[in-house]
Amino acid sequence: MVYRNRRHIPCAAKEQVVTMLAHMKPSQIACATGINARTIQRTMELWWKTGSVQRTPIEQGRKRKLNALDIAFLEGCIERTPDIYVSELQHELKEACGIDVSEPTITRALCRRGFSRKEVCLKYISLLITDTSLGDPCGN
Repeated sequence: MVYRNRRHIPCAAKEQVVTMLAHMKPSQIACATGINARTIQRTMELWWKTGSVQRTPIEQGRKRKLNALDIAFLEGCIERTPDIYVSELQHELKEACGIDVSEPTITRALCRRGFSRKEVCLKYISLLITDTSLGDPCGN
């Protein structure tokens, strides 16, 4: 099937076609609006079936492996232990929820929720080691 002269028709124009159909024939609407008569027919069929002039996809893409409950569990683990590694999160998720996912999957899910990766600042660590006011970490 060859598609020729395809162009986007805004929802407002399609809704206008629906209202015009109460007083005019599809061929008259096509002449008045410049929209193809077949497009008008398809728009009307969609409107009669769904009540809307625009098709909406059911779902786009693949279903995610982690649902909202799983991500909430991961967020709870991070709140309890802020310095937890992703590999440890992976292990916790497998033990508690029985879900085996990769580390990048966990990282991407947390990034979608606003978490970012932590980076250790070597300058800060060297300050902690050389700072004598902190005292001995063993308490001596």
